[in-house]
Amino acid sequence: MRSSFLTLAVSLACFFPASLATPSSADSPAGLSALCEDPSVVSESYIGDNKDVKMTAYSCSNVIAGAGNDTSDAHKREDDLEEGETSLTKRALGVCGATCDTHCFNPAGGGPDPNQCKVISNALRYYSQTSGNVFNIPRNAAVVHVQYASCYSFFVNQANQDLQYCRQDWAAVLDYVAFNCQAPQNAHGGLCVARSQQWFIQVQHS
Repeated sequence: MRSSFLTLAVSLACFFPASLATPSSADSPAGLSALCEDPSVVSESYIGDNKDVKMTAYSCSNVIAGAGNDTSDAHKREDDLEEGETSLTKRALGVCGATCDTHCFNPAGGGPDPNQCKVISNALRYYSQTSGNVFNIPRNAAVVHVQYASCYSFFVNQANQDLQYCRQDWAAVLDYVAFNCQAPQNAHGGLCVARSQQWFIQVQHS
């Protein structure tokens, strides 16, 4: 079923918006360097009813920014914040339910197993029920990846500010991309890019 917040963008060629990783650039945690310079593990856990889906958050030494995002205040100091505001009290931007456009990676061959991706989306839904649906993606830990067997998905915050997203939304996006960017579509995975360019979710073979 097509999600109300998910839009499929029909594409005849690979689509890589500014600052986004190509499919090959994040095939492994070590490969994150093309997107995330000097990646460092911030947290790591296993989620799902069977605790078989690995979730890892990374910090990057660089500022990840999409097209149209201003990075001039990326390292804003405490004394530059507005009166009464601190880096701890500054509210995260909620993007649950935000529209994203799906773009498949061409050509066919080497894509993720959608049934294995389904294990991840089910784990995200289970996690949302046990730990809450909303989660934070701070700009100092801007990349979160989840993996099960050959399926790999990651959420990237490129908004230059903290974001809040919903695990149920990530699960829906993952299902849509995994099952609709396959060989019949001459594809091998893909990504869903926020209309605002503030974040994206990618799904690929690990």
